[in-house]
Amino acid sequence: MDQLVLDLAPAPLPVFDTFVAERNREVITALTDPGAERFIYLWGEVGSGKTHLLQAWIAHAETLGRSSIYLDAKTERLPDFAREASFIAVDHIDDLDPDDQITLFSIYNSLKDSGSGCLLMAGRKPPMALRLRDDLRTRLGWGLVFEVKALSDEEKLAALHAHAAKRQLAVADDVFRYLLTHWRRDLSSLIAMLDMLDRYSLAMRRPITVPLVKNVLQTTRAQP
Repeated sequence: MDQLVLDLAPAPLPVFDTFVAERNREVITALTDPGAERFIYLWGEVGSGKTHLLQAWIAHAETLGRSSIYLDAKTERLPDFAREASFIAVDHIDDLDPDDQITLFSIYNSLKDSGSGCLLMAGRKPPMALRLRDDLRTRLGWGLVFEVKALSDEEKLAALHAHAAKRQLAVADDVFRYLLTHWRRDLSSLIAMLDMLDRYSLAMRRPITVPLVKNVLQTTRAQP
């Protein structure tokens, strides 16, 4: 089992087709419409899918042949050269330090003045509730602002059932409900775990059951 965990393949990059839109169809429309607003801010609770949308937006830009960059303010500094990209996505702007707030403000103004390029940002709260520079908060409200609404548990269960059916997996409902209770609650992590369970079940020649899920989760959490 330990070796199987170490051999786990990376999850595929997020794309719009793998995002369960449900109550967020307006968001998808705005992100995929070439004539839409150039400045968009997404907010919503943790696990609602904001990071998935930002990364899918960047992947979409790359298919169009546009220079793009995804930046995570939680784990990295904002480079000044980011302004050279046509599509710029900045995630977790709640975690911008003072210097990076100045950088983002400057990038926003550069894009605005140039008349080209797009900026997509995401945070946990609506613009005016963010603890950021006043001028940056104001800029965030100038473009389109969307709340990304999280899926309900029943919607997540339906999405997991659909993903299992697509992969021709026979998985009982109690397995999905166990995952919802004992694993990460965002849909991307749940689907990635389901794919991992599929590989385990094939390698071990065992059906996907709650006992197997328990073993996999315990081993996964034990990894450094």
